Amino acid sequence: MERAFCILGLLIAASFAQSEVNLKNTGNGEDQIFLHGGVERSYKIYRPKNLPKDSPMLLLLHGQGSSNRWTYTTGFNALAEQYNFLMVYPQSHKKEARLDGSLAKQPGMPKHLVPMFEKIAKCEKDEVFTYSAMNFTCQANGVGVTHVVMWNHTHEDSLFDNQSDTAFLTSLAKTLQQKFSIDPEKIFVSGFSNGGFMSYSLICEEKTLFKAAAVVAGLIDKTVLQNCTKRPTPVIHFHGEEDSMVPIEGNKEQGSPSAQSIVEYFAKINDSVTIERIKVTPSTVQTIYSPKYKGAKAQFYRIEGHDHVWPGRLNEVKKGMDNSGINATELIWDFFSAL
Repeated sequence: MERAFCILGLLIAASFAQSEVNLKNTGNGEDQIFLHGGVERSYKIYRPKNLPKDSPMLLLLHGQGSSNRWTYTTGFNALAEQYNFLMVYPQSHKKEARLDGSLAKQPGMPKHLVPMFEKIAKCEKDEVFTYSAMNFTCQANGVGVTHVVMWNHTHEDSLFDNQSDTAFLTSLAKTLQQKFSIDPEKIFVSGFSNGGFMSYSLICEEKTLFKAAAVVAGLIDKTVLQNCTKRPTPVIHFHGEEDSMVPIEGNKEQGSPSAQSIVEYFAKINDSVTIERIKVTPSTVQTIYSPKYKGAKAQFYRIEGHDHVWPGRLNEVKKGMDNSGINATELIWDFFSAL
């Protein structure tokens, strides 16, 4: 989700807690347990039948309110089997959020969120109600408490627990890298929506582990961007012009940068000096930022008439929700595998 959900802000713990993998072999597609900071976290994997030593690894992060069951159906497993890389689908956990109904009038509040906050503003203490599949308890007049599944991608507030998702995902990746003898130079991260925000946070905050990022319909919080480690990092970004959840132009009132300006930020760090624009389908324009010499590239896919969906995901294509004519899953792996 876009930074408008910074009101559901997050506190990232400063230290890395000791972590361990539960050695139960639950197999591909089933939840596996990772104990982090005294909390059981879960993840799924897809491991090809003959995964060789020094293979790549890709972490794919789900969006807000979603789960790793969704990301498991994006089509990466078939590619992992074909090209021999480990797919990892981490799961965020439910976090308690206290929402003040007065935020309905906050400048820049996305239109689709205003009715929810208006409902909260009218609630009375101890009242219980449901809005958009979320259950609320009115803690005080005009203040609602709910639980949401999302990644802690910012440092701003303390509305959620103190679990650091940066620490969790970094520790998980390091543990699996050792467990499966993954090439440390080929550890990548990708995410959709809130998972895209988290992907940018990881490459900004974890200086050396994640070598590249792919973001679909996500942005970056301005505070994360301001404190981002300036190191060349390949990035590829997909965004629909009609994204109603995470607007492609960001949110000026809240200081959220546009999708293209984020890609250009990394392109500048990557010392990109050439820009090439290609109309790859009638509705999709690809912009390629290339460095003068061999180095980190950046790519941006701008999709006309496209809402908040993963390009090329079969379910959305069948429903007529995807007119992009591209397959983000395949393009992401093409981008990573060329590094």
